[in-house]
Amino acid sequence: MGKIDVRQEGDGRISAAAVHRKLGVVPFVLVVIMDVGAGVLAVLIAKMLTESLIAVLIAGFASVVGHNWSVFLKFKGGLGATTIYGVLVSLVWWQLLATAAIAFILFLIMKRKKSGLSTAILIIGLSVILLAQYLFQGMPFILVIYPFILILLMVLKRFQVSRTCPT
Repeated sequence: MGKIDVRQEGDGRISAAAVHRKLGVVPFVLVVIMDVGAGVLAVLIAKMLTESLIAVLIAGFASVVGHNWSVFLKFKGGLGATTIYGVLVSLVWWQLLATAAIAFILFLIMKRKKSGLSTAILIIGLSVILLAQYLFQGMPFILVIYPFILILLMVLKRFQVSRTCPT
């Protein structure tokens, strides 16, 4: 769209943020919908195929890995934040929405320049809610630590990008 290859811009990552910077709001919204949809679809298909929570969590993990290190892009990709949102909204939707409001406000306050930080804040807030549910309602503990597992993929990708990009 617009004959711009976001892989040739900035740090070379494909991301919703890069699309927003280079192409505007409409393409940005389309990318966000597709990235979130990839995470949602992975989890929903796994839920249809199995009752195993571990299998469902592995499917969500795989969708984030596939986004971050796409075989179609020579193992390059984005940081996976929007795909993480899709995975989590499929698993713990109301808890995610409760913390997303706070993270979104912080994202706007930071003038949309630190989406990774607002994602980290969202994951920490989400985990606090999930920990309370584990302690008081018997939620599986794996769901408490799962957001941190997913965010580790984002952090790993961030360090990989920092190492490989010239400054």
